Amino acid sequence: MSPDARRRPEPPVPSPEPVEGRWRRGQAQPPDSVEGRPFPLRPAPSPAPRLDLRLLPAAGAAWLVGWFAIGLPTASWGIAAGCAGVVAAALASHRAGRLRRAAGAIAVAALAAGLVASTAAIGAEHRIPPALAAALEGGRVELVATVTSLPRGDARTDRLRATVTAIDGAPVEAPVLLFLPAGDGEPPEIGTAVEVRATMQAVGPGDRVVALAFARDPPAIAGPPHPLLAGGNALRQSFVDAATALPAPGGALVPGLAVGDERLVDAELDEAMKAASLTHLTAVSGSNIALIVALVIGAGRLAGWPRAVRLAAAGLALAGFVLLVTPQGSVIRAAAMAVLVLALDASSRPIAGVPTLALAVIVLLAADPWLARDYGFALSTAATAGLLLGTRPVAARLERWLPRPVALLVAVPFVAQLACQPILLLLEPSLPLYGVVANLLAAPAAPLATVVGLAAGVVGAVSEPLGAALAWVAWLPAQWIGLIARTVVELPFALVPWPGGGPGALAFIALCTAGAIVAVRGGGRRFRMLRGAVAWLLAAALVVATGAVAWRAAERVRGLPPDWRIVACDVGQGDALLLRGGGANVLVDTGDDAALLHECLREFGVARIDLLVLSHFDADHSGAVAELRVPVGAAWLPDTREARDDPAGLRLAAAGVPIRFGAAGDALAIGDMTLHALSPRRGADGAPASGDGNDASLVVLAAPERECRSSCLRVLLLGDAGESAQRRILRSGAEVRAHVVKVSHHGSADQSAELYAAVGAAIGLYSVGDNSYGHPSEASMAQLAAAGTPWLRTDEQGHLAVFVVDGEVAAWTAR
Repeated sequence: MSPDARRRPEPPVPSPEPVEGRWRRGQAQPPDSVEGRPFPLRPAPSPAPRLDLRLLPAAGAAWLVGWFAIGLPTASWGIAAGCAGVVAAALASHRAGRLRRAAGAIAVAALAAGLVASTAAIGAEHRIPPALAAALEGGRVELVATVTSLPRGDARTDRLRATVTAIDGAPVEAPVLLFLPAGDGEPPEIGTAVEVRATMQAVGPGDRVVALAFARDPPAIAGPPHPLLAGGNALRQSFVDAATALPAPGGALVPGLAVGDERLVDAELDEAMKAASLTHLTAVSGSNIALIVALVIGAGRLAGWPRAVRLAAAGLALAGFVLLVTPQGSVIRAAAMAVLVLALDASSRPIAGVPTLALAVIVLLAADPWLARDYGFALSTAATAGLLLGTRPVAARLERWLPRPVALLVAVPFVAQLACQPILLLLEPSLPLYGVVANLLAAPAAPLATVVGLAAGVVGAVSEPLGAALAWVAWLPAQWIGLIARTVVELPFALVPWPGGGPGALAFIALCTAGAIVAVRGGGRRFRMLRGAVAWLLAAALVVATGAVAWRAAERVRGLPPDWRIVACDVGQGDALLLRGGGANVLVDTGDDAALLHECLREFGVARIDLLVLSHFDADHSGAVAELRVPVGAAWLPDTREARDDPAGLRLAAAGVPIRFGAAGDALAIGDMTLHALSPRRGADGAPASGDGNDASLVVLAAPERECRSSCLRVLLLGDAGESAQRRILRSGAEVRAHVVKVSHHGSADQSAELYAAVGAAIGLYSVGDNSYGHPSEASMAQLAAAGTPWLRTDEQGHLAVFVVDGEVAAWTAR
């Protein structure tokens, strides 16, 4: 037998088997052609990079502890000591070898939380200097302050942040919120030192400012801003000047899109942007800063700059931009992340979004724990965290129905909206139904408007014609965004009512969690059963909610008068009255039952209070102020000493609501009516009225103006003014005739029959509930009867609405 015949045949080479997307080592590689025809190899998709979440618990602990520590300054050191104890226990457990990973995470989280609590304790000790404490006890003081923010407010009052540097000559350093009367000129610019005589009011320990300062007269300029700040002011003003000539609504949005300056945005456009969930576009945040840094680094690469030069130039541009847009909460968060990214890039270390965000939050809260209660900082952080954590999984789920690029485009605004909505519900109890769609439509326009608008301001400072030309280019995408907002706000159910406050936010989070459980695919039988149960519960809740909304809508359409002028809300034993005219809503007093008040607001379709009038500060008139869940545009309080110290007024001011104080002779125009104050009366030197309690009530006559077109009624609102105060109003010669009178003090016997006879109202309203005082009294009802005024009562007839039908005063009752 020949050697060839004895040779055994070689076994066939096995075809390679892929293992987890890779070929087994040592086996033949796959061919690159079949029968001479090449075909491309398609490597298995690489798995998604794993998120590094190790610092997230530390950031969350730092934020939570900071939130509590600034609100409980006396307990801050105790909280810090408790955190130190947790660190020691975790380190001991780590050395013992038990739960090493968990112990390390707990130690880092407790260390971050303890650091924030310590800085909060140190800040609280020096928060109110002795000179400021003396000023808060009452009286007017001479302030020297440096302006630190752009002005906000209305046609009557400018509201801006400032750092007080002297009080009656004593040097201090304290951040305050300064209220200035709006004069003919421009308000003071950032960095300007001003001298003003003002009254100081304390705020809660959790506020970023330490006090409110109310000035009666315009300030005197004590010193110009620093040259760097002056340059930023001039550049910022060039944006506004270039945009002033542009048509609305785009012209008003250009400065906001470029540098966050919203001075040209009026109330109507602001409401439209909120309904479309587009307000974040005019608030400087991470996208603006990312664009600036990317443009500088990209330009440096094109110019051939070395890496160190590019990073240094980006840092300088970042500092200049923060100076230009002012360091608000969202700007601080974005800038801190940008600095960390540049530092990591300079050291050639890997850059990961989640650890960078978490570290930025820890560092910023340790530097300024009061950021823990800053809404801008919270919204910016929530949006960034949502995008980093949720975009990829949401896009992966959407890829079942959409192409990958489209799925990613939809996922970004969807995730950002979900992340921010619980915080937004604390500010306004409604859901923007078309927010995601509006953001999708605005997404291509926003970066263009930002970049070109910024270029228009910078170039305009050098060449006005060229800057104006660029402003027109920026106007095109800004106009598109404005038209989207105006279109959305006109759509039905643009803002869906939702419970506000903490319960509403928690309910929204629970709903999103349930939705996520339903959407995620689970492999086990129990998980599938859980997902099915949640789906059925959500479906049932949707049916019930839809039915409730439809029923309430049907009731509203069926019963409510369309042209009501005044509504007396049934809030029990208390006052809460709505006035409406010319598109403006006025709420006079709140009662002390927030649930009943908001039920009345929903019933009559009031989602915003343009003016809140508080007659005085008894709980049955102002007790629900702290729980108001609708936006309040401004407040009008009686000009008394009590009004400047009452917690209701302080809460409003701390929330940024512009406040005016009214007394006899003052008037305030709103909508198609003018509110005339008839009482109380100031002192001879213009000092606040000396009285307090019921007789110091702010008595208001609401009179329609010429532009009024429907239900043009005169309404007299007497608060709780007693007989002596009512007689003083009559002796003053003030006009008191009215179609409707809100009877004083729920109909107590302390009334002036002469006043009600002089009023000659067609309808009297008793705002009253179950009580042991005998309200309304027989004497009060006899006085109305003698004056020929029929009356209605909220305790017997529920909500009361008054309007005009065929020229006659008519009323609607809920029962």
